[in-house]
Amino acid sequence: MHRVGSILQFVGGAIGRVAMSGILIGLFFVIVGVTPWQFFVYFFQHPLAWLASPWIRPSITIIGLVLIGASLWFNLWSRKQHIIDDLAEDMAWAVHNLLNRSPPASTPETIAAWEADFKVWCDGISRKLENRAFFTRADQLHFDVLGIFEPIAVRGHAIELAHLESQLNEKLKRLRDVINWTQQRRR
Repeated sequence: MHRVGSILQFVGGAIGRVAMSGILIGLFFVIVGVTPWQFFVYFFQHPLAWLASPWIRPSITIIGLVLIGASLWFNLWSRKQHIIDDLAEDMAWAVHNLLNRSPPASTPETIAAWEADFKVWCDGISRKLENRAFFTRADQLHFDVLGIFEPIAVRGHAIELAHLESQLNEKLKRLRDVINWTQQRRR
């Protein structure tokens, strides 16, 4: 069931933006006493005395450089790349510590330990995929829910371990899919 939002959401995008600009111009007029464009014309014709200070230009330059540096340091794309790199590190961890575990799991106890580590790894990846700033619910479900997958038969491995390794193989493929999709998104 859809919930009704604000009046501006009801009216719509372009109409809402026009209405909001009218409201803001009206508020500015009530508070200041002139329209915004009249205020800026007056301001530039009669600048304030502190604008004539010899320190104003270097100060504005320094503030601008700080803002540019902050926007480059904290931008969305670098955070997205950091999240993707973190997932790639998790994939490398799974390959090193689960797939290439030394000594390989062969007894029921070591297989149970392998399965516990695998579940902890899956839960950690799923928690990272809950970040809706970068991943969609579809991405998370694509990783979490396997359904039918191709079994891998490895000679000398127990059937339980082969089944778990097949799941790991499918999870790694799906995590690669999620990483690729996330890198291709423009948001």
